[in-house]
Amino acid sequence: MTRVFDAPPEHGGRLSDMSQHYGIKRHEWLDLSTGINPWPYPITPIDAKACQSLPDQDQALHEAALHYYFGKVINSDDGRSLMLLNIPGSQWAIETLPLCFEPGRVALPDIGYREHQWHWQKAGHTRCFYDADHPEAVRSIASDADNLRAVVVVNPNNPGGQHIAPDALRALADELNQKGAVLIVDEAFVDATPGQSLLPNIADNIIVLRSLGKFFGLAGLRLGAIAGAGRSAIMQQLSSMQGPWRVTAPSQRAGQEALNDHHWQIEMQTTLERASREQGRWLAERLMGCDGATRWRQSALFNGFDMPLAHAQRWHDGFLQQAVLTRLWVVNEQHAILRFGLHDESLRAGQQLRHAMRAVQRTTKGYS
Repeated sequence: MTRVFDAPPEHGGRLSDMSQHYGIKRHEWLDLSTGINPWPYPITPIDAKACQSLPDQDQALHEAALHYYFGKVINSDDGRSLMLLNIPGSQWAIETLPLCFEPGRVALPDIGYREHQWHWQKAGHTRCFYDADHPEAVRSIASDADNLRAVVVVNPNNPGGQHIAPDALRALADELNQKGAVLIVDEAFVDATPGQSLLPNIADNIIVLRSLGKFFGLAGLRLGAIAGAGRSAIMQQLSSMQGPWRVTAPSQRAGQEALNDHHWQIEMQTTLERASREQGRWLAERLMGCDGATRWRQSALFNGFDMPLAHAQRWHDGFLQQAVLTRLWVVNEQHAILRFGLHDESLRAGQQLRHAMRAVQRTTKGYS
């Protein structure tokens, strides 16, 4: 069934709302509702002077991003060269991309970041959906859909955790190219597992979205990137839509520093893989089977559990009573995913989660 939105999707991280609603002070909450790294990159403190003037052209950030995403400096005179745009968060690309296409059909994952669905709908496109748990289904849509403008893939998926191998995506892009359609790949979560990225080898009809908010833990900077072919008409249009001062001076400075710190990046990839595996195993021991969960979805930055909607709602509400904010992602009237972001492994966070788990288990005992 096609989901039609009559309001923007809701998201995690709404601690001010939760604090007011439950009468619990903001600092007392354990926020597991986002997929943001709880160990953010330790940027050099930014003083007020850095915010005083309008930002210059972000050349230093641009060069750092070229090396990070492509491993080289791109020759702008080469007509087939790769093109990179630094943007105020990958959300800007999600909002803007649908405006770059003539109205038509767009294929989206049935489980995936809903801002994609919302903005393609707002732009007047006809949306069709493929099974994100069986991503090979997207190829049948690509071959059968008339008037197809684009296929959107979230890779790795949020909140489902699924991923599609880069070679499979390149083969899909080849098929789409025969129909004049574009493959848009949202790689906001890929930095923790860079081998899953399409970059730097992408075809002319591939556009990749990246973010510094998830892996680097710098969501508040509102910094991301769009990568594509230099001769792509869509990339050229996106560039013309950016306007001046697109990335703030503090974001430029922090982004350059984070993208250049390869030692931190490698160490953090190892840290996140271990932390996610250990936290996920602990949660799975308590949620799988008798407590309603039927599937464990693991990724480097969150762990999700498929449940009947009534079970997931009960767990989510129970955790809220204990000042633990999880992410309830409703799939349909029967099914939901309860997603847990990572915590910082501090004594306080660990104790709060364990206490909350015991409290909710007591209230859910015997529930079916």
